[in-house]
Amino acid sequence: MNYFLQKGFNIFRIPFLWQRLQPEPGGPLLESALTGLDAMVAAINAAGAVAVLDSHDYGHVNKAIIGTPGSGVTIDDFADFWGRIGERYRQHSLVWYGLMNEPHDMPPQLNLDMQNAAVSAIRSAGARSKVLFSGIAWTGGHSWLSSGNAQVMLGVNDPVGNFGFDIHQYLNRGYGGGVGPVMPGSGSQSLIGVTNWARQNGMKLFVGEFGCGPAPEFMKELTDLLNFITANPDVFVGATYFAGGGTWGRNMASADPVDGVEKPQVILMQHYL
Repeated sequence: MNYFLQKGFNIFRIPFLWQRLQPEPGGPLLESALTGLDAMVAAINAAGAVAVLDSHDYGHVNKAIIGTPGSGVTIDDFADFWGRIGERYRQHSLVWYGLMNEPHDMPPQLNLDMQNAAVSAIRSAGARSKVLFSGIAWTGGHSWLSSGNAQVMLGVNDPVGNFGFDIHQYLNRGYGGGVGPVMPGSGSQSLIGVTNWARQNGMKLFVGEFGCGPAPEFMKELTDLLNFITANPDVFVGATYFAGGGTWGRNMASADPVDGVEKPQVILMQHYL
């Protein structure tokens, strides 16, 4: 993390599992599990950077959709969790709340209801910083219009109106991440539809995940993607590359240096800070 802070990166997305921080639905947060999160948030915020708290659960618990009998948890349980997190960080204006990473294989209205309940709890706890909603279909930016998100997610309800949409955009065929083969035009074309949708409806977008390998064809698409984001500042409020932080080893899409050698992706991104 310090490596990226020293280079001037100013927003960090921190993934965690809901059940790790709150093992018992409706119960207290597990303080021993929060020690590391608190330390990361403190270090990021001390540098003037934003920490995005990311419930990295894909809309599922116990291999079942949150809010359905098989999951063992209700929408109220999910809201309770986020209310407790909101209370813990309500004084931190540089903490944003990423409500759910990549919901998938679930009804779009249930996904919206789940996240609206979470936002209500966060606001009731006194936290007023930005919340980030995610759509179904892995919240893909390229599929925002075709997945039903464009219609359903207009029903977001944030009492303080400080929200955006977390969309993900990878550059390989199928848009699922990885290093190949490249999807030609993915950097310049994939986000046109969702960007127009956001502008027409007065919404903001946050690219919570994007990434690629270092091959020249990927670097071209990455350049195009970064150019597109920066060319639309009225819509985009930020972006976070996936991923880095010292645990990714020699993964080709990793942003971490290997043997002191910086990755081309990082060198490129520095031009956009």
